[in-house]
Parts: sequence; structure tokens; C-alpha cells
Amino acid sequence: MKVVNFWKTLFCAALAVTAFSACSDDDEEGGYSGMPEITVNGGESVTVAGKLEGGKLEQTVEVVSKGDWTLTFKNPGDSQWVTPSAMSGKTGTTQLTFTLGQASGERSAILVLTASSTVEGFPLTDEATITVVQSDSDVPTGNALYSENCGTKVEKVDGYWPYVDKFEGWTRGGSLDQKAVTYTGNSASVANSGKVFDPAEDETTVVTGPPYVSMNKSTSVFNINDINIASNTNFTFTFTAAQQINYSNGVVLGDMTDETIRFSVSTDGSSYAPVALKVKKVASGYWYLCTAEFKLPAGVSTDKIWVRFDGYAGLENHGLRIDDFKLYEGGNGSELVVPSVDYTKGTVAEAIAAGAGKNYEVAATVVAMHTQGILIGDASGVMLAFLGEAPAVAVNDAVTVKGTTELRNGVIQFGKEGLSVAKTGTGSYNTPAPEVMDGTAVTAYIATALENKAVYKYVKYNGEFTVSGNYYNVVIAGTTTKGSVAYGKSEWASFNGKPVTVEGWLLGGTANYLQTMATSVTVDSSTPIVKISAPQQFAATSPVAQTLNYTVTNTTASAVTFAIEGTNADKFSLGAKTDNTIVVSAKGDNTDKTAYTANLVAKVAGATVATVALKQAAPTSGSGYAKIEKVADLKEGTGYLAGLVNGKYQTWTGVLTKKQCETVPYSYTEATGAFVADDAAGAEISLVAVSGVSNAYYIKYGEKYLTVGAAGKNQLVLADSAGDNYWTFTDDTDGVKATAKAFASIMMTSTEAASKYIRSYVTTNTSGVAGVVFFLAK
Repeated sequence: MKVVNFWKTLFCAALAVTAFSACSDDDEEGGYSGMPEITVNGGESVTVAGKLEGGKLEQTVEVVSKGDWTLTFKNPGDSQWVTPSAMSGKTGTTQLTFTLGQASGERSAILVLTASSTVEGFPLTDEATITVVQSDSDVPTGNALYSENCGTKVEKVDGYWPYVDKFEGWTRGGSLDQKAVTYTGNSASVANSGKVFDPAEDETTVVTGPPYVSMNKSTSVFNINDINIASNTNFTFTFTAAQQINYSNGVVLGDMTDETIRFSVSTDGSSYAPVALKVKKVASGYWYLCTAEFKLPAGVSTDKIWVRFDGYAGLENHGLRIDDFKLYEGGNGSELVVPSVDYTKGTVAEAIAAGAGKNYEVAATVVAMHTQGILIGDASGVMLAFLGEAPAVAVNDAVTVKGTTELRNGVIQFGKEGLSVAKTGTGSYNTPAPEVMDGTAVTAYIATALENKAVYKYVKYNGEFTVSGNYYNVVIAGTTTKGSVAYGKSEWASFNGKPVTVEGWLLGGTANYLQTMATSVTVDSSTPIVKISAPQQFAATSPVAQTLNYTVTNTTASAVTFAIEGTNADKFSLGAKTDNTIVVSAKGDNTDKTAYTANLVAKVAGATVATVALKQAAPTSGSGYAKIEKVADLKEGTGYLAGLVNGKYQTWTGVLTKKQCETVPYSYTEATGAFVADDAAGAEISLVAVSGVSNAYYIKYGEKYLTVGAAGKNQLVLADSAGDNYWTFTDDTDGVKATAKAFASIMMTSTEAASKYIRSYVTTNTSGVAGVVFFLAK
């Protein structure tokens, strides 16, 4: 704490009334005559650290004094092992170094520096302190300037762990005020990760436990922004980490190296300097303490820093958990050095053609913008520069953009990391006439985006505007893809539920959303809008007609016609139509093995303006299906392979996704033997007994045989021949356990609510899983 001398205060108060010249900082022949002041590394206190082996510390302390100063030890005995390079000094700047003696255990010393002066006979002093710590610990002693342990609780949102920028449980701790710290990233979330990640008992003094920041992909980035550092310039940053290296045997943790994750620091939030990490196992488990030491570059003045975690390899079945972030004053690191980046000068078209991961410099004009980025254009084309913040330029500004290209939503854009936009003057761009897009055109464009071949284009489309929080979407007739007005203006929220016309630039898209930088959104008073209530699924037998409601906007009911289109259009029929209802029927019983599907469409002047799906359930065959969940009931036959999850029988579709059985939900009525798909149909399989082997069967799909791909791997595959590709069954929870002959792996369904697969597990990792169930035709 800064020492405030009573006489110093009294003296200044008195002289404020009599003579201001007495408080001058000028040196006179007799030495400094002003108020004494002293700082160490720009502050009132500083900590330096050295190892137990002793020797001269690399760290220096800059002493700036007004008035002569002296150094004393709070505990005089500490002078036996700490030797300062000076015990006193004059007004001005002194670089102080320290030499430590060898030690057998951790110890510390407090050194007090006192600056003195005498003014008009009044003795005045000011103090600063230096703490010298000697230890073999990789973590500095003392309170962290900043600390974060990800809180104590996290909940899934809509079935997913929240991304780091959406998580609300951050603690923002530390000895300095860290309320302004924010957290951002890409493919980085906050999660509980299961018992396997819990720290061992001898790790809990360092590792606080869940939740953790989870990074599983090569594109994962985690940023901690605006960390308050006050006037400090020398730092040690620490965090804990654990790495998952496999999932075939359940979660398997493994070792880390100094290169597992990349750590970098920025003094301006834009340019990042890599800092080497040292990793060391905490104790008996798989958690590591990761340490980075660094100094601010000479001449850099800032009271904030930003840190970034990226560069994770993101291999299949791998994942990283990081936690317990702390920033300390003190360390033995080097000054930050931001690596230079070579930019290729080129046109917009050349930057796009170069593909993702290229550094480009483009001179262009701002064509359009939203609250998080700008669209730039030149004679060769346009592209998005995503800033992640409000642009500081305006439409028609000439700009030079330097950045790294990335692939997002099927188009190449400039990513926000390292992006710079500098205004160079005024420009112009001739925006083309908009291409009018209907549902068919939207679907075709999205197909190109899904192939990463989408292009930027200026368009116009119509639909119903919907608002959900900060998300603005447009329901477009004739397609299941919605227009997404990216980072739209707040005043557009008033259009919720109204027909609108959107004009703007397409920025690619996903299967569900057409990304649009809108230049205008206006209420549409001419395009017909029809909304149809959703029908129920028709029963497989004796289906009952349904009366559906509909509403119209910008048209009349008499102008609306209905039709049935699609795969099984001939299986459905239309009935009476009124000004607000339409009757639709399934023509008869479903005699196929799969559900009948079609679309009910509403048209105005021959153009489709609304679509809803129609479906008639698949029938049960013969006398229905017998549920086989005990070994004693197993037999040859045809039917379905399933697993019980949350009251539904997840049934194999015949498709292997990520070498696991993709499934769809079915319901089973034991009294009737009815086994009915909720939506899409499963695939018929056959159980074929293995001659001479008890309780052993092939699971045959078409002419293929379901088996395990390799020993110790959770890889289900379809083999071309029977051979040893059979399964031996034993009784288990909610079904039968299937052990593969070829590799002695166990195939089961997960009992977790989110499971949508029939998976394979090795024999040593069957906790929390259940058996499979067969439904064989009676």
C-alpha cells in the first residue's frame, strides 16, 4: 500500500495558501526539493521470482524516484540471501537487479524503498515495495491479477453446451477489477464433460473441476478479451488442461506436450504474438499445468491485454478441456514479438479464388454493411469482410483491407482475426439490379453453398418476417430454407409476422438459412401470403379426413387454389374448400412397407405460395412384430434392429454414419404387435443362425453382414461375406448384448438421452449402455 506521509499532506496544504513554488519538482544546488515520489516498474509494488538454485535474476526492476532513496529489508535476515545491485540511489531512474543464494525450500523477502526529501525543514518520505520470491514452482507466488475457473454450473441450451460467448457463469476474478473481461471464440463451448475428466484427488489443489472450456476442432478458438493489467509489464499466465485422445473405448485421456495448444497474447486486440508454453503434469491424473511467461514490448503502453488459445489439431475422437486461467505479475519471459505477415496484393476475385487460409490485401469500396461487417467490392466482384464489431467506415468509402480468407457458409470471406480495414478516400460501386428469387431458386442456391461453391449476388425475395430475439428470418414459399437477415437493424423487428420484401446481398447459407446482408426490408403489400395449419399423420388403416385452416394476406381466399404434389400424390385427395379451411384425405389403407408422403400446396395465379407435408403411416405387416429382448426368444427371421432410448425404439435405417448405425424412432404396441415409424422408416434386416454355435446369429442387411471393422475400435461396418462376421448374444439391460466373433467387441445402444445411434463398445467399457432389441415379423 502506498505510504501517505502526514507531514507531506500538511505541508502541501500550507504551501497551497502561501507559496506554490515550494512544491516545485526542480532540482536545486542542494538536491531535489519537491515532494518525494518513488515507483517500481511504474507502480507501488512489484514481485520478482527466482529458482531454488539461486543466481542472478533475469528480471530487473525500474526504480523511478523524485528524491534520494534507500533500500531496507523488512526482515533484516533476508539480506543474507537476497543481494540487490544497489542499496540506495539519487533522483532519477535506476535499474535494480538481484542475486539470490541457493535454497532448499520456498522463501520470500520484502524490500522497502524509501524516497526522502526535506522542504522548508519538513522531512517527507514516500515508499514502494519489492517482493522477492524463491521457489521451484512454475506459478508465481501471490494473488493473481486475473483468475477464471468457468464458474460452478453450466446447463445445455436446446440440447447443446453453450458457446463461450453465450455462457453466463463466468466469474471474472482477480486482485484487479476484471468486470470488463469478455469471452469470445469459434467452436469453443463451456461444458461438463463427464466423470472421466474429474481431477484426481491429488490434483484438486490446482484443478477446480467442471465446467471447462471445450475445444474439439482444428478451427476451435478461445479468446479472453480486455484483461486488466494496470501498469504491470511482466507476466506469467497459467491454465490447466486435459486431452481426450480416443473414444473407441469410451473417453480415454492422454498426454499433452508444449505443442498441443497454441497460446498467444495481444496488446491491441488485433495482432497476436505467440508465447511458448511449458506443460507439466499436475499429479497422478491426466491434468496438466500450462505456463506462459512474457513481457510487454518496450515502448508499448496499455492497461489491457488479450489472450488466445487456438492451433489445436482436432483429430478424430480427440478433444481438449482447459480451465483455471490465471494471470500473475512477474516472470522470466521475453518481450512479445508479433510475427510479420506477408500479404498478397490482389483483387476481390483473386482473393476468393485463392481459397481459405490466404493472406490478402485488397483495395476496394464499401458496398454494403451490417452491424458486424462490411461487403467490399471492386471491378472483379464482392466479398464479405467480417469484423465481429460495428464498422468504423461507411458505404462508398474507399478502403484497404488486409486479412486472412476463410470459408464460411459456402463462400470465401475475410475472417475477423487479424483483419484491418483502413479508409483511403471515397469510392463508388454500381450495384446491379436485384435477381428475384423464389423458393426454387433459393433451394438451388443453397445446394451450391453446401458444396462450398456459392457466390455473392444481389437479390430480392418475399416472405413472412419472423423475429426471435436478435434473429430475423423470412419464411419463403416453396422452400424449407428460411431467409436469414444477418445482423439486421433493430427497427425491422416491428415487421414481425408481416409479409416483407428483402433486398440485399446473399452471403452463402446452410441447409436451413439463406444468409443475407439486407440493404432494405420493407412491408410487402402485394405478394400473396398463405399460411396453412400443420396436418397430423394419417393412420395406416381407416384414415380419417382432416380439415386444415388457412389464412391469406395480400390476396383473397377465392384466388387461392390447392393441389397435392410429391412422391405419393396419388395416395391423397382434396375435399371441400371454404374461405378459411381445406379438407384433405388419405385415399385408403397404406399397403406399402413405408409411409406415404406428399405435399399440400397453395397457389395463387399458378405460383406456389405455401407448402405443408402430408404423411400416412406405414402399416404393420402380417400379425405384427414380436419384440425379442431375451436370448431364449432369439430365432431366425426378418424384422428390425433397435435400441430403447427414452421410451422410443431407435431403429436402424441401414445407414452407417461415422461407422455407427443411424436410427429413426419407432413406437411398439405389444397387444397388437404394431411397430410403427414416427417419421422415416427403418431398414429390414434378417437374423441368420450360425450353424454349430449357440446363441450366435448373423445380422444381415441385403447381401451384407453387420460387423465390427477392427479390434478395439468402435467401428461398425458392412462385410461382403459371412465368415466370422457373426454375433454371440447374452442377456443384458433392456435387450440382448451382442459380442462380435471377429474382434470380441460389444454392440449396444447408449442409454443417454441424446443418443441417436446403435454403437459398438469394447468389452471393458460397457458402463451406462444397454442391449439391442429385435422386432421380428410374426
